[in-house]
Amino acid sequence: MSSGRRPGLSVNETDPSLVIELRIETSRALLSAYDAGDLDAAIVLRVDRRRGDGEVPMEESFGWMGVPDFRHAPGEPLRLAAQSAPCTVRSAAIEALDRAGIPWTEAFVGGGVATIGAAISAGLAVGALVRRVAPAGTIDLGPRLGLPTLQDAETMLHSNPTDAGARGALRTLGAAFRAGAS
Repeated sequence: MSSGRRPGLSVNETDPSLVIELRIETSRALLSAYDAGDLDAAIVLRVDRRRGDGEVPMEESFGWMGVPDFRHAPGEPLRLAAQSAPCTVRSAAIEALDRAGIPWTEAFVGGGVATIGAAISAGLAVGALVRRVAPAGTIDLGPRLGLPTLQDAETMLHSNPTDAGARGALRTLGAAFRAGAS
């Protein structure tokens, strides 16, 4: 019988005294705090390739997620659920729709993946989400609705800890991300 535990050290085994403070913010806000020295590490989604530093623990695949019975009448604007600007995913989704000449309207503007997922699960709209975090029961409606393919993105780990224990914990955390993606 399997214990469900992955082989290798856990973060707790790396340094049981380590304290992790988790902030859930936009990638831009986290990178800004990291660059200002307010954070020892930041795990962010990189959709563009302008910034070259950081480690890539995993690639993320996006889809136009919605409930299977989502209704979209031809000729009507696509109802979109997204985070508020300046969200990178929001910008990428809107640019893809505009390039494809697909009219859209905001049906829901939320503050995080969970709120976007709730709007999508309720059948209110379609949203550009990483497939891995899409709510249960949702599917990629892109092919059915003729929506443009969304560019994959990388999850980036930016870190500069001076403490050896924190560096080890971050290596373990990066390995957990990679294992969870496979």
